[in-house]
Amino acid sequence: MDPRISGKELSEMNEQTAPVEAQTTALEEIAQERMDCSPAVESMAAPYHVASETAKDVRRMAAGAGIALGGKLMGRCVALAGNVVLAHILGPVAFGLYAIGWTITKIATMLTPLGLDSGVIRFASPELGQNPCRVKGAITQSLEISLASGLTLGLALYFVAPWLGENVFHQTSLITVFRCFAFAFPLVSCLKVAAAATRVSQRMKFSVLTEDAGQPAAALLLILIFYFFGWKLGGALAAFDFSFGIALILAIYYIHRLFPEVSLKSIRSDLGRRELLFFSLPTSLSLMFGILLLWVDRLFVGYYRSPAEAGVYHAASQLSVALAVILSAFGAIVNPMIARLYHQGKKERLEELYRVSTKWSLYLSLPVFLVMCFVPRETVSVIFGKPYAAGWLLLPILGMGQLINSGTGAVGGLLVMTGHQNALSILSGVTFLANVGLAVILVPRFGMAGAAAGTALTIALLSVASIFMARRFLNLWPYDGRYWKGVLATGVASAGLLLLRLLPFTSPGLLLTAAVFVSGCLFSGVLLGLGLDPEDKEFIRLIGDNAFRWAKG
Repeated sequence: MDPRISGKELSEMNEQTAPVEAQTTALEEIAQERMDCSPAVESMAAPYHVASETAKDVRRMAAGAGIALGGKLMGRCVALAGNVVLAHILGPVAFGLYAIGWTITKIATMLTPLGLDSGVIRFASPELGQNPCRVKGAITQSLEISLASGLTLGLALYFVAPWLGENVFHQTSLITVFRCFAFAFPLVSCLKVAAAATRVSQRMKFSVLTEDAGQPAAALLLILIFYFFGWKLGGALAAFDFSFGIALILAIYYIHRLFPEVSLKSIRSDLGRRELLFFSLPTSLSLMFGILLLWVDRLFVGYYRSPAEAGVYHAASQLSVALAVILSAFGAIVNPMIARLYHQGKKERLEELYRVSTKWSLYLSLPVFLVMCFVPRETVSVIFGKPYAAGWLLLPILGMGQLINSGTGAVGGLLVMTGHQNALSILSGVTFLANVGLAVILVPRFGMAGAAAGTALTIALLSVASIFMARRFLNLWPYDGRYWKGVLATGVASAGLLLLRLLPFTSPGLLLTAAVFVSGCLFSGVLLGLGLDPEDKEFIRLIGDNAFRWAKG
């Protein structure tokens, strides 16, 4: 026994952390008993490698993805509601100013965690339940470094705000906007790492309650409260800052609940900052370049075009990113599992996890994308209002890039968690530079449509190149013959939406509602009619069970 840990403390730690795996453990025991008693099960599953261990991974992924996907979609809906409220309160011009400041903040705060939101998962996940000193070191060191980084960059933005507002964007009103957002830098940075730390437990509930849904809900509530007192743009900026502070406090509380070793002074940190940063810094570059692909286009629209156009473009971009939320939900649960399986050398289980998660990331994205393609004008105008309807053409363009991104699954997390973060950083940097070049060429000539086309093209390039990189380095490929059902379902849903467009709808809201219903029902109906694969049935059942159990509390 480690002399630094008393027997009493270890007993307390075990009692407190035992529930972390209780849910999936019970499922695994039941499934294992059935498989041990029936040799036929293994032979039936052999063609698709759905053996007992792989089935456990699918169950664990479904258990986490059900909560993560539901929570992220809930959070995305709340965040979208906040943007809709702001769009109506502020108008296109003021909303455009807010969007420019928000975009700079989002880009900068992807850098401030220094990749430690991935680093804490990479180093803590394999050691969970085995080496509390390493777990404590990964969590505490990551939080401390991200706080220092956020403070440094926040101060930098505060002092360069006059230069950015006057000389770059030629809008003096942006000075105050930038300075208000600067206060949020350390809060956003720490929240990203703290929320990632809770996911080490492979329990998604806590990340949902803090980063995914908790912060957007707090922001929306504060926006409404400040607006009641007549504080519009200033209220929106204050709501952004305070909501991240509230979410961070809650995340720290959950960390102490999930990992009691973090609070025990007798457990010393056993992870050096150099080891942590050696992995995390290259990861931060790949993450930063990947996020820049999503958001830098908004800055070019703000630079070359009017604030009103920046507001319209921001609205359309927010809608298209809904597809990325689906992929992010899978990454939240899959990445810790990838780290553990790769560390244990279980390649077959890793490959099947990669395939199943990629397939369902694509399947869940396709019905949403079809709605964006067939009723884009109605989607933008109903959600954001008629002043933003000019951005309807952007929606299918940006949506195509995000669909390809979702269709390649959690390949970015796969490369990072298997030690190929340097190669991914180089690839991300090259595609980011390509995006900047396309923006410089296309935005002055084609405006918002040029920005959307350049962004969609480079996102697709990064996604496709990443899956071939994973095939080269890891000999893993996410696609097989099981995808034909999804292709047929897409064709049927597209035909149904095309017929729907021929009907004489007088209300845009009614047409949008009907399109969502037709797309979702036809796509899922065809999949069910053709018959789901065994792992798909288990995946859907457990997503529903866990989402219902989480909703009941």
